[in-house]
Amino acid sequence: MVGCITMGGWTAAQSVENPGAGLGQSLAGSPPAVVELPAPEPRRVRQPVQEYVTVMDPVDGGVQRLEQAMNPFVSYTHLGTDFGFIGQSNEGVGWQVGTVRVDMPQGRWGGMWHALAGLGADRGQTLDFSASFPSFITAKFQPKIVGVEFRAKGRGQFKLEIKGVDEELLWSKSMDLDSPDLRTFVENLEPEKIGKAKFLNWVAEAGAQAELDSLAFIVEAPAIAYDEYVFLSSYAKLARCYSSKHGFVRDRAHTREGLFDNVPASGLFALATALASRQGMVEEAFAREVLMRIHQNVAGMASANGWLPHFVRLDGGGRYEIVPGTEFSTVDSSLYFHSMLLASEILGDGAIKSQVAKMIQSMTLENLVDAQGYIGHGFRDGGVKDPLPSVWRDWGGETALVLGLVKMIDGALPPRMLETGRVHDGVGFIVEIQSLFYPDFDTEVLDAVSRQNWLGARREMLKRQREYFSIHWPESRAAKLGFYGLSAGEARLGLGYMVSGVDLPKQSFLHPHYVLMSASTDERPENVYDVLRRMESEQLFPPWGMVENFDRDVQQSLPMQSALNGGFESIGAYHLLVRHRRQSNAVHEASLRNEDLRKAGEMFFPLVPTSFKGGK
Repeated sequence: MVGCITMGGWTAAQSVENPGAGLGQSLAGSPPAVVELPAPEPRRVRQPVQEYVTVMDPVDGGVQRLEQAMNPFVSYTHLGTDFGFIGQSNEGVGWQVGTVRVDMPQGRWGGMWHALAGLGADRGQTLDFSASFPSFITAKFQPKIVGVEFRAKGRGQFKLEIKGVDEELLWSKSMDLDSPDLRTFVENLEPEKIGKAKFLNWVAEAGAQAELDSLAFIVEAPAIAYDEYVFLSSYAKLARCYSSKHGFVRDRAHTREGLFDNVPASGLFALATALASRQGMVEEAFAREVLMRIHQNVAGMASANGWLPHFVRLDGGGRYEIVPGTEFSTVDSSLYFHSMLLASEILGDGAIKSQVAKMIQSMTLENLVDAQGYIGHGFRDGGVKDPLPSVWRDWGGETALVLGLVKMIDGALPPRMLETGRVHDGVGFIVEIQSLFYPDFDTEVLDAVSRQNWLGARREMLKRQREYFSIHWPESRAAKLGFYGLSAGEARLGLGYMVSGVDLPKQSFLHPHYVLMSASTDERPENVYDVLRRMESEQLFPPWGMVENFDRDVQQSLPMQSALNGGFESIGAYHLLVRHRRQSNAVHEASLRNEDLRKAGEMFFPLVPTSFKGGK
């Protein structure tokens, strides 16, 4: 008796007596014939440098003076850089809600500087106006900065300046403001004449009284198809968090290198860079270098029985150590090792693959398995004698990835997770994260661990995500524009961490990384690209990458360049790209080829035919 199962839009024959039959063929076999590629799109788009709604709210609702210091961890530009003040700003510049207030006394002048690449003190990092993405991205995929925009209301004389690393003036423009309503000034730029710059400044002259709304660039994006542009923009966002100096990834682009770096995001960057090399966006030699440097950094850091820390910093000797107060994490270790196995497989780097596999084999489960057989979340910074109290019990992708890594370490330990098929609180990313690494979960065949239909659960989650704001906030812009993304990430203004989901009432902040993480669940990729285009029109997906979060009425967003979500977005965008083009998927091929990943994949779906195990 033969039926059909749907594999992410493909159909494969399935034997009812042997429900795994045909699964391997669908996963490893040739995709449908290549469709006609979408046409390139020359595009001019707005990239905010600083929208002054992103700073901390003023104290007591009035004007916040500069001496009331802001937290640099949450105060940064849309470019993932820092900013500061020049002249006598302390006498005439302060924050109001959503604007910078200027009231310069006679005989005084003041303004703000905005670093364009790295921190202002990092004089080795500049922004090339002719090729404004990270320099290791190839020329074909580099955008140009062709204009600058300044929005303000009030009166007075202002000047815009672009300066180099030694404060040399590369370009300037003076303008007279005299309008009670918000006015937008746009000036064309010649990127070849400006070259590499470090700062974009505005200066308010004596007597100016105004409210400043925003500062932005006009970017001429590379003439490529939109599906390719989505992957490029997402990858470039993650790439800004990479330190070429140290060969590791900062947790967020605006933090100092080596101070608060991210282990799983570094693995995701190695994987995303391997995929970018397949698309010609970086050279393969660079992808290999990234893989090697990240592996060397992680192999040299202290672990807890092989389990890796989430956040690390450089010690006095140039080695990475755990950030005090953070944890050695089983799920973050799993994200790192999954990414590195796939990256080394895609790049054909047998030496790194072997070394990563040895690191996995050296890990132990001491103090990690509770009396019921569930795997713990990890250890506090004190190490293996101080385990975290929580265990991976809930059904979902995080638990699946931890169990997958445990299977590579100890194949005899029975995998345990709840068999509910229910995602805790309906948090979006939880049901999608495993499918960034495995094609196995793209099936309606019940898995062997939890006896659940993963693809069905993912599709139901996507349906509920898309309906949520129409049900709970029908008059909101999110509902009217079809936006969705109840997941987990930074809270409003980056002040803390928040978790939201479709099972919780009246949620009002969206985390749009879910749009790309769930993109391959939609049977029509065009649906996702339509949402992304609408996000772009609302300044939620500018060239520098997707915002971290935004509110239901699209009045406030957080432009943080965060590495972990940048990694999820990049890998999700790659899956969407090759699915849209019906091209072979390098992640899926590598996952089916790698022996360690097959141990994990076949733990959930053991009936894949032998001829397709290990990609053979």
